[in-house]
Amino acid sequence: MDLTVRDARLEDSPQIARLLDQLGYPTDPAAVVARLERLAIVGDRIFVADVDGRAAGLAHLQVSPALERDRPSGKIGALVVDEAHRGHGVGRALVQAVEEDARLRGCAVLFLTTRETRPDAHAFYARVGFEQAGRRYSRTLSE
Repeated sequence: MDLTVRDARLEDSPQIARLLDQLGYPTDPAAVVARLERLAIVGDRIFVADVDGRAAGLAHLQVSPALERDRPSGKIGALVVDEAHRGHGVGRALVQAVEEDARLRGCAVLFLTTRETRPDAHAFYARVGFEQAGRRYSRTLSE
């Protein structure tokens, strides 16, 4: 297996849409193109785990200034590995790339949120060094 972690490209959109669907966020490639363009403007970074020329996983890094600390916070906004590539180090490589970039950008903390219904993901996060540190509450906003 030839694994490289690189920045997402617009031509990855069909594969990214497939990965987002596996994560539980169905979308189409055209919407992914618009999102990639929008996220690049605000300075977010989308990493793709390229396995043999195909996107086998992705991770989204958001960096935000923080009121509660001097240095910014890094958030993994999305992290998904294709079902066929789980358990082969793809997720670990993505987390490592995100963490390295967050450090370079001066982040004091790197965090993520996850659904309670994802015990496999929770176990993975613990294996790669994340600690459960709280709860997330959300509300869907109407347009």
